[in-house]
Amino acid sequence: MIVPTYLPESFGGAEQQCRKLCSALDGLGLDVTIVAPRLQADTVRQETHGRTRIQRLRVRRAPNLGGRHMASFLIWSAKLAWWLTTRRQQYDVIHVIHGRLHAVPAAIAGYALEKPTLIKLGRGGSHFDLRVVKEKRLGGRLFWRAVNKLPTGFIANSKEIVDDLRADGIQDVRIHRLPNGVELPSAAMRRRDRVFGEPHVQFLYIGRLDREKALDRMIEGFATLGPDTRARLQLVGDGACREQLRAQVDRLNLNAIVEILPPVADVGPLLHQADFHVSTSISEGMSNALLESMSWGTPPVVSRVSGVDDIVRQDTSGLVFQPGDDEAFVTTLRRAISMTPDQWQAMSNAAFDTARERFSIEGVAVRHVAIYRSLMRT
Repeated sequence: MIVPTYLPESFGGAEQQCRKLCSALDGLGLDVTIVAPRLQADTVRQETHGRTRIQRLRVRRAPNLGGRHMASFLIWSAKLAWWLTTRRQQYDVIHVIHGRLHAVPAAIAGYALEKPTLIKLGRGGSHFDLRVVKEKRLGGRLFWRAVNKLPTGFIANSKEIVDDLRADGIQDVRIHRLPNGVELPSAAMRRRDRVFGEPHVQFLYIGRLDREKALDRMIEGFATLGPDTRARLQLVGDGACREQLRAQVDRLNLNAIVEILPPVADVGPLLHQADFHVSTSISEGMSNALLESMSWGTPPVVSRVSGVDDIVRQDTSGLVFQPGDDEAFVTTLRRAISMTPDQWQAMSNAAFDTARERFSIEGVAVRHVAIYRSLMRT
């Protein structure tokens, strides 16, 4: 399993999804090795969790960036190719998380070593992984050919990504439609100790504090609600925009309404107390934070980006608005705040039922194994 970043150096949805999937594959008897970059000198090189091993290769910058960080990509490529080649008798399948630059050496090595190689795409639309690679100024088209032509197959977790793959010339036989999965908390863990809206309506964002999440617009939306609003917002995560968002909260005098918290290893207690999961993102694949919130019965208030229509049923299991439409976002917030406890409970139950019936990590892992075996046979 090849990843562009991993815990504890990054706490994004892709990292959490990888961890959960590997744990579920472990439960099915598979031996998994996660190969990740090691960006910080004090991060351990190797560790083991159950049957899952984690191997980190030292580079200074994330290998999926390119540009002025191209040296890190080249060092990563050499180290990963060497690792895959010298251990080719120890694994059967190469599974790459996201199809950015870090996937290039994995695709080349898999082809050369005749190993089935899957790339799971992370984004659709204007941020579609293969398009981002192709648009790199230095070697973009060459790298694009590697990640487009050489992998055995691609995993798409939304209809938009399937359409993007087809538009990029990928035949349907190489496309595997497979959603993200989520661990389901027990009924006892989900049981709330307070009534919806008392003493206020709690909105929760969990994820990277990056520009594509449009968190500045989220904060502006809560400012529009006015100082007497019943709404409260918690932003949980880290990223390049953290200080900018803190300054925005101070400038708008929203410290009584908006709280910015560092990332946490276990978001369950936060989801347990939240009334709504909120996202204003302009780009997603299939949001892991969205699935996790629904698994706790926390209804989503989210922008209609890739994967959302595959998960959320408008007005039943959540509320959806158009990305970039500030007025629609505020209107949706007000709808959520004005719900009665009974209306909220019905939406909470529908959100949980969706996660349980369609997105349990155990079922998703079984489907992954079926794809692995199919590729190995052919």
